[in-house]
This record gives sequence, C-alpha cells and structure tokens, in this order.
Amino acid sequence: MQVVSSVLLDTVKDKNMYMTLDKTILITGGAGFIGSHVVKRFVTQYSNYHIINLDKLTYCGDLENVKEVAHSENYTFIKGDICDTNFLKNVFEEYTPNSVIHLAAESHVDNSIDNPNIFIQTNVMGTCNLLNMVNKYGVERLYHVSTDEVYGALGMDDAPFIETTPYDPKSPYSASKAASDHFVSAFGNQFTINYGLMLWLH
Repeated sequence: MQVVSSVLLDTVKDKNMYMTLDKTILITGGAGFIGSHVVKRFVTQYSNYHIINLDKLTYCGDLENVKEVAHSENYTFIKGDICDTNFLKNVFEEYTPNSVIHLAAESHVDNSIDNPNIFIQTNVMGTCNLLNMVNKYGVERLYHVSTDEVYGALGMDDAPFIETTPYDPKSPYSASKAASDHFVSAFGNQFTINYGLMLWLH
C-alpha cells in the first residue's frame, strides 16, 4: 500500500505500473463507512483501473475499513485534506485522474449544530476546491455523493421525496450538502463538467 501525506512520495509502488492501467479513479472519503465499500468494490471489480483513495482520516475514516484491498496492486491510499488546494493540485498533477467520486464530507448532524463552520469548510469549500481541480485538469466525469437530508424531513403521512422535491435543509449539515450540490450543478453548467449527482438515503 502506498501512503502519501501532504508531500507526494515515491515509496512502495513503481508508478510506471500505473501507466499500463486503463483509467485512474480518485475516490475522496474512501476510508469512511460508505466510501470504503465503494473503494473495495472498484479495486476488486476493476483490476484494470488505478483506484486512489484520498481521505483525511478524521473520526469518520478508518483504514481498517479498506484493509482487504490495502496491498492490491491497483490501489493507492493518500492521506490529505480536500480543503488544502496545494495538496489537491499535487494529487491531480501526479496522478491525472480520469474520474472522481466525491464522498469526503463532514456528516454528523449533531456535530454540525455544535460547530457549523467545519461543515461549511469541508462540505462547501472543500467541494469547490475539488471542482476547480476537476475543471482545470479536464477530468472526464465527476460523481458527487450527497444526502436525501437536503430535502428536509418527512412526516409519517408525507409523500416520499423524489428528484424534483424542492430543497429544504433543516440542519447545518444538510444546508452545507445542499450548497455543495448547487456548486456542483453550477460548475457543471458553467464549465461543461460531466457530472452525476447522487442523493443517497441513510
């Protein structure tokens, strides 16, 4: 397993090996609960793709979640923060990802009530940093993972949410995710970024 922090290091793997792989996919937040399942699926199912797992390893992330694929030849782990623009620039220049799957986020509602600024920093500013890199380096496709909580809350007798339900966030967490969703769609429209927006139920 290759572990890279704020300075990219040529350590365990020969980067020439990656040149033989068909695509490079960057997955942010890949050590979290949901992200780790995405990482493991892609590493095992797409052996011809170079899968990069970028995670800050806060309370939400744990490398134990991806230990099954830690030594796979098509897998690289990078420790870092999407809020650090210089770090992101180094990652994109070093690995030139074809696609990005963006799951990195602060995600606990109670924490967002106690400290909403952290959620703005990571979920909004961090996403904008990533969007700037996707646009600058010509990434072929971005998949942005969000939450159904941007739609608000349902009562027992309410109709279920659908894709056209108006946004109505009820917490700083869902407000920050709603803002990030709008930035993704705005960048997609302004800069013709090919993107997918996924609002997962949880």
